[in-house]
Amino acid sequence: MAPISDDLITLLKKIGFTNYESKAYLGLLKNNPATGYEISQETDVPRSVIYSTLRKLESNGVVISVHGKPTRYIPLSPKQLLSRLESDFSKKLNSLSEELLAFDEKKDSEGFWNIRGYRSLMEICENHIRDAKKQIVLSGWAREIDAFHDTLLEARQRGVDIVIFSFNDISTEYGDVYCYNIPDEKLKKIWDHKLILVSDSKELIMGPANMDEDEQAIWTQNEAVLSIAINYVVLDITLFGQRMGIDTSGTVLKIMPERVDDLDQMIKVYNK
Repeated sequence: MAPISDDLITLLKKIGFTNYESKAYLGLLKNNPATGYEISQETDVPRSVIYSTLRKLESNGVVISVHGKPTRYIPLSPKQLLSRLESDFSKKLNSLSEELLAFDEKKDSEGFWNIRGYRSLMEICENHIRDAKKQIVLSGWAREIDAFHDTLLEARQRGVDIVIFSFNDISTEYGDVYCYNIPDEKLKKIWDHKLILVSDSKELIMGPANMDEDEQAIWTQNEAVLSIAINYVVLDITLFGQRMGIDTSGTVLKIMPERVDDLDQMIKVYNK
């Protein structure tokens, strides 16, 4: 029999098989039905543990015993095993989700989490864009924004409203885009790469984006910090409109409609 792949054994161990269980299962895939003695001989699983190993595999539904003299064993096919593992994992994950959410009485945390490194920053931002339901507000450089190209377009296709501000040249295919078209090499002489992402007015990711794995960004749901970040982007968009002679009020209203409406009402009352 061809030698059993060490990589396969390692992968099976990662999903809960022991070393002997991995070898026994893979050995059976190569040669079945087979007796415990035959499996032991072909896989180097000691005879002293082969039968307890097979009983454990059988109790987990991974192998089936064919009664006779001697008893022989047949494994689940790879497709059957993968389907069973996926189903079991899904059930466990659902149970954990219910119990964990019930345990966490404070549903809406307003804590701060540090995101270390450029790669982690980009992965978490992409996940937030993918999970957004209503709105994405994004401010950054073309390098980072274009890295989210496909995910942003997928979000727009599912009806998510997208607002982007940048000093670089950014494609308008994403949604409401305001950009000054300044080349990257010119801009980096005066500023470092930065990234602000607000998803559904609930989650904020903000920090440097210089491709440095030692830099740290923040991820928070804190309403005060969210408000500051949104106001920062609104200011950039408002100044853009003034400089370029463009009406940006529609976008500003979308980003922060309730607060702007309230302020407009106060201005009307106290400035008659």
